[in-house]
Parts: sequence; C-alpha cells; structure tokens
Amino acid sequence: MIAEVVVRFAGAPEVAPIQRGRFQLSTNRRLVFEPVPGVHADTIEDKFYDYPGSSNSLGYRDREHARAKPAGTYRIVVLGDSIAAGYGVARTEEVFPARLEARLRRRGLPVEVLNFAVSGYNTEQEVETLRARALAFAPDLVLVAYCHNDTKPPDPRIIAALREARGKRRLARTALDRTLRWSALYRFLRFAVLDPTPWDPSQRGAAPADTVVGSLHELAELADRRDFDVLLAVFPLLTQPYEKGHGKRHDILADVAQREGFHHLDLRPAFRDCGRPLEELRFDRYHPTPSGHACAAAALSDAVAEIVASDGGPSRTAG
Repeated sequence: MIAEVVVRFAGAPEVAPIQRGRFQLSTNRRLVFEPVPGVHADTIEDKFYDYPGSSNSLGYRDREHARAKPAGTYRIVVLGDSIAAGYGVARTEEVFPARLEARLRRRGLPVEVLNFAVSGYNTEQEVETLRARALAFAPDLVLVAYCHNDTKPPDPRIIAALREARGKRRLARTALDRTLRWSALYRFLRFAVLDPTPWDPSQRGAAPADTVVGSLHELAELADRRDFDVLLAVFPLLTQPYEKGHGKRHDILADVAQREGFHHLDLRPAFRDCGRPLEELRFDRYHPTPSGHACAAAALSDAVAEIVASDGGPSRTAG
C-alpha cells in the first residue's frame, strides 16, 4: 500500500490500447494485429472500420457462437482476409461464410459456420488465429479462403495506422492485466521495469515474405493432431480472363493441397461460369460483390457437402 502511494506520487507510465477502427495491436506477435471485440459502425467512411454493423465478442464479423459444439453439429471454421470478412459488402448475410451455412442447411445438413477472417491477414496470421482462438471451438472442417495477396507480410496500411500510437504503452490482453492496470505500482513494474519499450510490429524479426507453404504445412500438422479436415479454397484474381497471368499460383496451391492431404477447390470456374458479367462480380481485382460471394458460396457448398458425406455425415460429431 505504501509502495502504491509512493509510485502514484512519483508517477508511473500511463497505458492505453493501441487501436484504430476495428484493429488493435496484438500481444501475440504472430498475429501482429487483431480485431477489436464488439465494435459497431454505422458506415465505413473510415476505411479502418472495413464493414458496417457489429463484430461479435471476439471481434469477428459473425454472430455469437457457444464454445461447446452442439451434439450432431458439423462445425466449419473459415480463415481468411478481407475477402472472407466481406470487404465492401454491406450485409453480413451476403458474405460467403453466411451464405455457405444457409445453403448447407437448406440441404438438410446441421452445419455451423464460424467466420474468423480478418482484413489484412496473410496465411501465417490465419493459421495462428486457428491455433490461438478457433481450435477452442472444435472444428470438423477448416476452410482457408486463399487470396493472391496472402504471400505478402501483414497489411502495412493497418500496421502504419497502429504505429501512429506506438508512443503509448500497449495493454496486455490477459484478464489479470485488465484487473491490475489501475495500479500505478503495477504499471511501473510492468511497463517501466519489465517491459520498458512499447512493442513496434516492424521489429518482429526478419521473416520471409512468403510464408504460405510453411503455414499450410503447420495447418496440416494441426489437422492431424486435432482430427479435422481442411479445404483450401483459392479465390481468383478478378481479372479477365481468369486463367491467364496467375494460373501458376493456382497450380502451386493445388500441389500443396495434395501433398498436405487437404481438400482443394479452385474457384476460377465458379466465377467464370456464374452467368454474370465480371463487373457485377467484383469491387476490385480481389474483392467480390454480394453476387460474387453468392457464386463462391454455391461452389463451396457443393465441395463441403461432398466432404461431409465422405466423413460419414455430421453424426460423427454427436456427443
């Protein structure tokens, strides 16, 4: 008590969350940044809010899900970036994870789709999201929505915005820190003695730029240990024609999926044969419109239904 009074009088580091829009720095250095729980935005005039509406209590564009899986339910976890998070799509029910769940339920399959996508993530961050957060929900299938910019490091636009506040001390996300941060003595010990330098995500180390293949191998090891299937769904660059200019990357990912024992879906035919002009399917070269999400969900629902059938149906998850 005396020490607390002394430190309060002498002064201790002030702490504040480093946050911009829907994003905050993460104390998990593989994630770099993470979604802010429970954020609501009426509009997306600030690009760091990404989509209108509310995120759930974990920060993702999804409804709330009980951690315990209901008996007889087949759980699908979606990993991805701004495509799966529905960048530019106004209504959550029009983004492909929600559409996928609706289509599978209309087929009579008792599925639950959990969307853990975060704009700006690459494959390494997506797999770490699974390991650190989504595995607790016991998925039967992990659907990786691959985007052609997943070879790049974490989104520098988001990191730059968060670095604007790097002079403030980060708040650790543990329940203990949330309880103790009112204490000047705690802040002095935690941020002035034990951790005197605010973490700068640019100092996370010299990682290779393309972490896709290594991260997918890590995902395969997790799948073996935790007994879930993986579907690697490769979204095309939404340019015309789809097959030219980036077909080699699709071939590489098909080979990786075969080597790692993943299910694989190349979504180029789904967009090509969707029956709509390209300009109705895209906002830009990466991001589908609601119509584009509908095309992807139709193809994904066929692929997932086959996987469920090959697994013996949702009954394998009962109890």
